[in-house]
Amino acid sequence: MWKCTNCQHLELATEKPEHCPVCGADGEKLEPHEVPGIKGTKTVVNLKAGFIAESQAHQRNLAFALKAEQEGFSQIARLFRAVAEAEGIHAYHHLRLLGGVSDTQTNLEAAFERENLASKTYPQLIREASEEGNNAVARIFGYSRDVEAGHAKLYKKALEHMVGERETKYYVCSVCGYVSDGELPEQCPICGAPQDKFRMVA
Repeated sequence: MWKCTNCQHLELATEKPEHCPVCGADGEKLEPHEVPGIKGTKTVVNLKAGFIAESQAHQRNLAFALKAEQEGFSQIARLFRAVAEAEGIHAYHHLRLLGGVSDTQTNLEAAFERENLASKTYPQLIREASEEGNNAVARIFGYSRDVEAGHAKLYKKALEHMVGERETKYYVCSVCGYVSDGELPEQCPICGAPQDKFRMVA
């Protein structure tokens, strides 16, 4: 297994990759990564597969909960959210055992690098969706591209907050995912959603 020192990605490969498949960093940024006690075993492969599956289940159940709320099934929505929480816990433990969770400063730096990838990834996705006439998909990809760029700035600010021990509230647009730092916008600057579409994250 190889760990990218730029974005902290864990790559399961026997041979050292020429570039990080996530952030594109040169191979020199990839270092051998050993998970204590399970190096080179099927367990490592299974942990990574488990992390992906549990992460997807977490997000899928949150989407199901939102739909249940929209249809007036509050109890079912609570069930989906509870199961999503459980799946999130499973995903966390899988990632932790793989060595993918570090100290907060390193985690912030890794998150910042990953968010910056959007500027390289989304333009192609938008172009291909548009070329195939999938304008609604292209619009959602556009929202994601613009929001991800904002996330990178938030992570950079958070690194400064660590030093200054500054606290702030975050407001998330439930339509496109835009995150506002410390101020509740009257309107989303990305998708134009009104203020009541924002949720405060404690």
